[in-house]
Amino acid sequence: MHIIKQVTARLLSLLLVMLLASAAPAASAASAAELTPSIKAAFDLTAAKTDDTTRARLNTLYSELSVLKTEFNNREAQIRTLHYSNEQTLTAVRGQIKQIDQTAISRLELNVSSVKQRYQPLFDQYTALNRQMKLAKGLKNKTLNSLLRNQADAMKILVQIAKQNIRDEQEALKTAKSVRTQRISAARTTLDGISTPQTAIKAQKSAVTALNKRLSADWSSFTSAIRKQNAPLALQSLSSLVSGYRQLAAYKQKIITLEQKVAEVIQNTKRQIGA
Repeated sequence: MHIIKQVTARLLSLLLVMLLASAAPAASAASAAELTPSIKAAFDLTAAKTDDTTRARLNTLYSELSVLKTEFNNREAQIRTLHYSNEQTLTAVRGQIKQIDQTAISRLELNVSSVKQRYQPLFDQYTALNRQMKLAKGLKNKTLNSLLRNQADAMKILVQIAKQNIRDEQEALKTAKSVRTQRISAARTTLDGISTPQTAIKAQKSAVTALNKRLSADWSSFTSAIRKQNAPLALQSLSSLVSGYRQLAAYKQKIITLEQKVAEVIQNTKRQIGA
């Protein structure tokens, strides 16, 4: 009976080794340290062969790692959602900034063009009348000269009014363009506020990358320890994993907060431009 138990235990250990080997590729990355059924089975077997104090400590850490891993996945999903939303909204807002007051500018440009076209026949007539006056001078016809001069004087008033109207429309267009330039500049200045949290996000991601390298080694150490049923090494590597995932949680939460700040800047810009 004792021999049968030994054979059974050896077969179980061999089976767990095979299961861990097949699960190794998926668990190579720290953030992808999946607590699969085969990992749990090997862990339980390792914990069962140690003292009560160590077993309790192992189980507590394993449970905490499971919770931290779930929180990590949730934060990752939240970050992806926030980042995608920010990218989409940012693209839209940048396009909207370019279109600030563009409708009003186009209308004023059309007004300038229309008023010029409307008064062009008057300008043409006035030019033609002045040519006639020059020709009439050579004829030395006082009556004709007087008639043409009177017509030119009357038309000159109309030409001056027309030119003033054109200048008014042009000035309105110039003012509108100046206001538009100021509004665009102000909106872009507000939107530039995203650079600070975006820079901080990059710093947090760099820290995550560095931490993942350490956790990858810890995960390999942990899986090796439970494969060999080495409880002390499993406890050491599991403690390091839990500590690392706590740090990851802090980094990821910081990234979430920073992405939310990016979103806030974008929304402030939208309100500023009335989008």
